[in-house]
Amino acid sequence: MYLRSEFDYQIGSMKKQIILSCLLVASFILCVSGVYAQVLSSKADGTNIPNTANGFYYSLPQTVLKIDLVFEKVESIKGPLSEYATEYLGLIDFISSNKSEYNLLSADVSNFYEADPNQIFFVQFVAERDKDAKSNEFTLTDIGGLSSYNSNDTQSKSVIIDETNISYIYSDEDKSFPYYSQYNKRKKTDTIIRTINIDTVVIDRFLFKTSWVDMTSADKAKEASLQIEKLRESRYNLISGYQEVNYGTSIIYMDNQLREMETEYLELFAGKTIKTLDSRTIYYIPEKNTSSEEIFDFEDDKSVDIKIKTKGTENLPDSPLQGGNGIFYRIPVTATIEINSDNAIFFSGRFNVNQLGNVITAPLNNVQLHFDSETGNILSIIRE
Repeated sequence: MYLRSEFDYQIGSMKKQIILSCLLVASFILCVSGVYAQVLSSKADGTNIPNTANGFYYSLPQTVLKIDLVFEKVESIKGPLSEYATEYLGLIDFISSNKSEYNLLSADVSNFYEADPNQIFFVQFVAERDKDAKSNEFTLTDIGGLSSYNSNDTQSKSVIIDETNISYIYSDEDKSFPYYSQYNKRKKTDTIIRTINIDTVVIDRFLFKTSWVDMTSADKAKEASLQIEKLRESRYNLISGYQEVNYGTSIIYMDNQLREMETEYLELFAGKTIKTLDSRTIYYIPEKNTSSEEIFDFEDDKSVDIKIKTKGTENLPDSPLQGGNGIFYRIPVTATIEINSDNAIFFSGRFNVNQLGNVITAPLNNVQLHFDSETGNILSIIRE
């Protein structure tokens, strides 16, 4: 009996120890899990939009590329008298039709960040929580992204560039033909001969009728070609000293003026070429599975293309839509950005492109999180 009672006592003592150990473990688990209240995070899309007010929305930042292009526009303008260029001046090489040609001179790329409309998430707080559970504290950026969780440290704000498209045009040349807009009337004289017979005498009386008529294109071409001949003759007389007058340095000015007048008259037949310097700003948002794309199209079948080269992150699969007691964030991808035109590279640089990376989850149990306001990636994790 004594041995049996001692045995029963030892059994009972072991049971109490096991029960006490279980209670301590359970209390520790409850204590750890009850430090902060539970939250549920999920992606908000067309099929999964929470309708409860017990929570908030946040977004992941996406990268926007600001591309500044500077290009030259070469316009070839046909002269108004081009159809008479060969007949009156013997020209063969002249502009017969209007056309434009574009040449890209430089390209520059910078980046900024904005909210990604395709990556919006909802954080829902549970309706009931333990009375000893601590409050959850989330800090957001000015574009609606996550800045920190359960931390009072302030993070830098995202910088948003004003999306203003400004075009500057630099050109000192005139597209008009000033000598074509001269007086458009010419004097026309008709001669009328009246014959008068008096017996054997025949008298011819001449009558002259004068009128003003519009000049045709052929008339203008003839007049312009004669004017070119006069200018060349005047210039020859000037530089050959025909007037036998010492003009001093003024002869250079007079020669230049005659040369410019001759050029403007010749442009009536041969046409003119005008070069314009222009600039454009393009905002481009890279997307997954898009390695190259046309971003600007010129009128002469030339274009400006962007190429994006990345190293994949296949080892980091995207998280499911439901995050449970966790928070969604994104690891950006470093990409090489190239701007090409007419088989030439005008820019090459490396940037962090957020939306090309993978979306994964971070736990919220007893941790402090700091997020990069520009990329949405985690900067630091402090586990309590």
